[in-house]
Amino acid sequence: MLYIIATPIGNLGDVSLRAVETIGKLDILLCEDTRQTIKLLEGLRIANRPQLVSYYDEVEEQRIPQVLEWLREGKEVGLVSDGGTPLLSDPGWKLVKRCQEKGIKYTSLPGACAAINALVLAGLPMGRWSFLGFLPKRNGERLSVLKEYAKVSGAKVIYESPMRVARLIDEIKQVYGEAVKIRIIREMTKKYEEIKTDFDGKNRGEVVVVFG
Repeated sequence: MLYIIATPIGNLGDVSLRAVETIGKLDILLCEDTRQTIKLLEGLRIANRPQLVSYYDEVEEQRIPQVLEWLREGKEVGLVSDGGTPLLSDPGWKLVKRCQEKGIKYTSLPGACAAINALVLAGLPMGRWSFLGFLPKRNGERLSVLKEYAKVSGAKVIYESPMRVARLIDEIKQVYGEAVKIRIIREMTKKYEEIKTDFDGKNRGEVVVVFG
């Protein structure tokens, strides 16, 4: 069976009991970065160490046949990202689709999700919202996405590199106007968590931008 496992986005205390129990019984754990996952397993003091297999966007297609073979053999296989819920701006959906097509059982172990946590912290209406993930790097493509979502009501959530936040804020105001409400949320669940209404020039920590 395939287990899609949400992991903490910062604070290890946010891991679910079910996630810890499941990881401890896996044969194989697919992970975006094996180095990050080793730190996670050490931090959670998981005694049973499943075989770690790197599984990121660039290798997903070539890994899928082997993963499906493991699952057909009855092995217990897990999938984690570097933090949060897999498949959201992370690899995995192609594997889930193939499991559906092949009739292979899979399930999701819910938990931390940066997009949802950022919405809760933003203090903006969240009855209806859109997830834009990471925007394209090219200027024209970025603006095209922002303009397309201007037609959709509700808050918008974007994942962004701290080095490009200032540029993103300018682009949002260019498309949505100076009156748009923006929240820049940094280092969620960690010691230096911050919720800002404008960019202060700091380039520290992972960033989620919510606006509407």
